[in-house]
Amino acid sequence: MLVVSNLDLAKNVQAVSPAKFLESQNKGFTINLDSDYRYLKSGYYVSMHAEILGNPVIPTSRTIIDASRTPILLLEAQKAGIPTLPNLTTGSVKQILQETTFPIVLFPVNPFMYNGYKTANNRSALYRAVKSLGLNYKFTVCVQSLIGEMTSFKSIFGKSNQNEPLRRISERVFEVFKIPVCKLHVQRTEKEAYLCGLQPLRREEILPEDLEAIRVGISEMSRTVTMVG
Repeated sequence: MLVVSNLDLAKNVQAVSPAKFLESQNKGFTINLDSDYRYLKSGYYVSMHAEILGNPVIPTSRTIIDASRTPILLLEAQKAGIPTLPNLTTGSVKQILQETTFPIVLFPVNPFMYNGYKTANNRSALYRAVKSLGLNYKFTVCVQSLIGEMTSFKSIFGKSNQNEPLRRISERVFEVFKIPVCKLHVQRTEKEAYLCGLQPLRREEILPEDLEAIRVGISEMSRTVTMVG
């Protein structure tokens, strides 16, 4: 099994840097732990290079693209039975005002953006959010009703330190999308939790305890691959 990472995993984890992997012809099941999975960033190219080599890889380049576009993420999650809320994808403030009611939460559809989301409780906040997330109205945004409390947390190989509804969403997102390290945005109500978005983790957000969780995840994945193989 190949581990490609830009993180200092140490402790007996044999990992190769993204730059070295992209120059290699290494064969084997590949875990892509480049922390920036955004489209056309190094993590994307690591998965694409693994696929060109014929390596099974997580995440795949297609998954990276799908998960970075919130409307597609939510569609695939809904198909898999992960709780989501109805959403609208548009660049028109007029359409948003006609089809939704405040408060709302907005996510960028532009795959190059790192920002998570913005909330709007009135028209002026809505205009600012659409302009900012849409890069001055060049891209659409994904709009969802804000019916609960937004929370964001790390998901590492599907594991999180959240309560049961959030842990279950984290597990299911990993089962479906196989993204080892990411941040999930979820709405919580008294009765339910809903997946709203996903984004990469910045390297500075990955703490020492997260590195230990990553090492555990690699070990568990290695056993799974060995059993399947």
